[in-house]
Amino acid sequence: MSIRLERYCQPKRTNLMHDIVIFANPIAGAGRAGKLARELADRLQREGCNTRLILEPVDGVDVSQLPHMDAAITIGGDGTLRAVAKKLTESPLAEIPPLLVVPMGTANLMGRHFHIGKSDHHLLERLMRAIRRNEVVHLDAAQANGVPFLLVAGAGIDGEIVHALEKRRTGPIAILSYAIPTGLTLLNYRYPEMTVEVDGQIILRDRPGVVLVGNIPEYGTGFSMLPHAKPDDGLLDVLAIPVASRAEVLTMFMHAVAGEHLQTEGTRYLRGKHVSVTTSEPVAVQADGEAAGFTPLVVDLLPVRIPFIVP
Repeated sequence: MSIRLERYCQPKRTNLMHDIVIFANPIAGAGRAGKLARELADRLQREGCNTRLILEPVDGVDVSQLPHMDAAITIGGDGTLRAVAKKLTESPLAEIPPLLVVPMGTANLMGRHFHIGKSDHHLLERLMRAIRRNEVVHLDAAQANGVPFLLVAGAGIDGEIVHALEKRRTGPIAILSYAIPTGLTLLNYRYPEMTVEVDGQIILRDRPGVVLVGNIPEYGTGFSMLPHAKPDDGLLDVLAIPVASRAEVLTMFMHAVAGEHLQTEGTRYLRGKHVSVTTSEPVAVQADGEAAGFTPLVVDLLPVRIPFIVP
């Protein structure tokens, strides 16, 4: 299935790419990411591209020392994508090269958004077609307490679950990795009061709850929490739901599964460029499914957009 291009501004077809850097997490996808990265690098080189393959943590890479990039390919999970995007936006490069997402992680929200999956039997050929076509869309980016993110950030019980997972994590994660952290969080979470403000408008005041801020409708649970989100509209979608107990969290979950959570009492959903969350005690924050500190939380839309190659 190809991406529905009418969701975006008309994609721009750029010149044929020649210099390509592949950033891969070699252990993602039970080792499939490293294998695919090598196969893709070999294929690109045979077709005349100058290809650089990086199989090490992105945080330690000096992007300024890399050759010119017509494109950057990320092979791994959403964390790999975010790390590469962060590195490129903070680099002294004249312009950000377009990113081609190859999902090999657990949630793979951006891969799901672009309708590309790690189980695609024709993945390599599909990637090669995307590189040859080289059609690019520009998507919004934001930061949560100074940490860049592309997908969704949150404060509340979902942030607490992510933090609990990080404490137990010893290697690659799978869907089942969330089971124990989720259970423990449901049993022990304290539900502090929070106040949520969007572009100067308070939408939740001194009430226990959960808040999500994002660019895309996809969410790690498999169903949409921000159903109206558009990644190129120059705005962040904000969802604030008052929940004060385990029973209310489970009820919210069931409403979300049915796509009815926006109609529940007290729920607020709107768009803006600046979001702040203050709480009666520190509350865990997550950004793109990774631990990102604690409240108070400040989320801002970034002035830069990230170019992506349409797969």
